Amino acid sequence: MPTTASLVPTLALGLALAMPAMAEDDPRTLVDLPPDIRDGFLAEMRGHMDTLDDLVTAIAEGDFADAARIADLRLDFGHRMWEAMADAGMPPEQIAAMKARMKAMGMGSGRGMRMTPEQQQRTHDQMMRRMEPGMGRGMGMGRGMGFGRYMPPEFRRMGFAMHEAGQRLTATLKAAATPPSADDFRTVLGSLAEVTLACRGCHSAFRVR
Repeated sequence: MPTTASLVPTLALGLALAMPAMAEDDPRTLVDLPPDIRDGFLAEMRGHMDTLDDLVTAIAEGDFADAARIADLRLDFGHRMWEAMADAGMPPEQIAAMKARMKAMGMGSGRGMRMTPEQQQRTHDQMMRRMEPGMGRGMGMGRGMGFGRYMPPEFRRMGFAMHEAGQRLTATLKAAATPPSADDFRTVLGSLAEVTLACRGCHSAFRVR
């Protein structure tokens, strides 16, 4: 009778042979990215997972103010720009003023948007180019090299939907009572589910290489 140790190489070989077939059967749309862009993009996706973990922790602790700060900084459209500003020591009031400027240009919460995702991407890139030297260095930021320009239109639309859900989550968290009630928790978790549903839909529709 084969031992567990003797079965390991056989199982490993079987998995290695099955992986190409599994990749070929993957129904998701394949997006080919330049290697440096792909690595940066995947790092950003892992960053979104970190953000969701931090949000769940803050919400579980009943600290809706911290959760609102996290969502406002890291889930809003243009979040890499806001995070770069915060990392550079820019005060929240100045970041909020920059956000207000972008919304005045037609970017922001979705139902009243006057721009298409493509127009928003171009405007976002223009704003990035105006940032102080050094902010966002290493991610293509500030040089009109946002990830969205490499993605198909449907991917960009889904990405914008996720950020809009993030904006709604921020508003929901800010509107909650202090301390939050049981109803506040239910409402916030429902709003958080809109964010994770958008993430799930995108991951179910696309893969990158």
